[in-house]
Amino acid sequence: MVDLVQQMWSKFLRFTEMVLDSVERGVTFQRLQRDVEDELNELGRLILQWAIEGADERLCENADERKDWVIARRGDVKEILTSFGMMSYRRTYFRHKRTGRHRYLADEQVGIRPHQRIDTGLKGTLVERAVEASYHRSGKWHKRHKSWNVSGQTVMKAIREVELSQSTWEPPEKKRRVPYLFIQADEDHVGNQDGPRWHPRLVTVHEGVEGPSWRKRLINAQHFGGLYSGRNEALWHEVWQYLEATYDLEHVAAILVSGDGAAWIRAGCEYIPGSVFVLDRYHASKYVTKAAANDASLYGRLWRALEDGDRRGLRAMLHEAAQKAETDNRRMAIEDCLRYLDRNWDGIMAWQTFRDVWPGCSAEGHVSHVYAARMSSRPMAWRCKGVDQMSRMRVMAANGKSVREVYVSQKTQGLPPLRLKEERIQELRRLISEGRSLRHMVTYRLPGLEGCSPALRRILKAVVYGC
Repeated sequence: MVDLVQQMWSKFLRFTEMVLDSVERGVTFQRLQRDVEDELNELGRLILQWAIEGADERLCENADERKDWVIARRGDVKEILTSFGMMSYRRTYFRHKRTGRHRYLADEQVGIRPHQRIDTGLKGTLVERAVEASYHRSGKWHKRHKSWNVSGQTVMKAIREVELSQSTWEPPEKKRRVPYLFIQADEDHVGNQDGPRWHPRLVTVHEGVEGPSWRKRLINAQHFGGLYSGRNEALWHEVWQYLEATYDLEHVAAILVSGDGAAWIRAGCEYIPGSVFVLDRYHASKYVTKAAANDASLYGRLWRALEDGDRRGLRAMLHEAAQKAETDNRRMAIEDCLRYLDRNWDGIMAWQTFRDVWPGCSAEGHVSHVYAARMSSRPMAWRCKGVDQMSRMRVMAANGKSVREVYVSQKTQGLPPLRLKEERIQELRRLISEGRSLRHMVTYRLPGLEGCSPALRRILKAVVYGC
């Protein structure tokens, strides 16, 4: 313990001398930051080493805490990559008296598995960074520490260890009462390494919008998503569980589900009681634009028919436009528009019913920010498990949850608290509070004290005599 205090005190003195030398040499402020960071990382490794070796010492000296385990070998060195860089420490190899098994009990106490080379906390950081950047870039996020340059494969394996089947939201103490609830749904189109594109789905539940027209924001938005291929019911079951736990549904007049009218979105209306489908105006406009082509007059008349709910007039205009079409492609675009609007006419009629209630649909924008920015806006190709995990982690981050904290909590669940010898802790506290041996340590044990700079010598004398 005395050695620890001396090392930390020497480290503090080194900080002071480094700062003074740097200022005297005229280094830049950025270079000074880098030097301080290196020193702090070294101090962090020293403290972690002390903590693990202290836990190992407690196990060696307290047989009651290692029942049936006897010491087989001491001083085995272990290296592990931490947030402070590569750290090495010594621990004891124990053998079970009855079974003959061998274990490093100190490693188990702090959550280090056999053959583990990267600390759980650092792995969590890598996983969190991989949500925003590629696996390769996430593993090289600290360029100055070459030991931190882990491979993209290592980052991917860490992501595979994350359990994402559990919900990350927590029910409120009291259910909220709102007149209307809004659900918007859409999907992304992600490249596949082996075949057709993947379609991760995104569902957003909110209570409306607020803010100015140029900066609107969804109220209490909650996202749900993942790759639910052929499992529509599982997705909508998660949404329904959230609605039941969060809102007093007896006081909700209607739940408006908006989207492009895909079968899996309409399945949500069948699964959620009291829900009504509302067609996204963006997708309706896309089909009308293709059908009208460059005819601005036709586009205006078609859109007015949609706003007024004039189905007969809309059909008549499209039939007339199809007869006048000069190319097959133009005629096919008009027919596609007619079929699409006919199939989703109930969603168009909902525009009239909920004209003063429905705030519109921003599902396309959310898909772009939550999914496409990481998975499809660049030429990437994914496999099934990878796209499902990444989409779920992106949804988790969009909901304000820390991917790192989720990973670390899963890996450290059930671990006992770190325990050191009480006598050692009390001795360290006494050394710190009383400043014991400080003057002796500075005067006799600090090499080169008389040869240091005058400014540092004045500081040391002030500290020593002040203590």
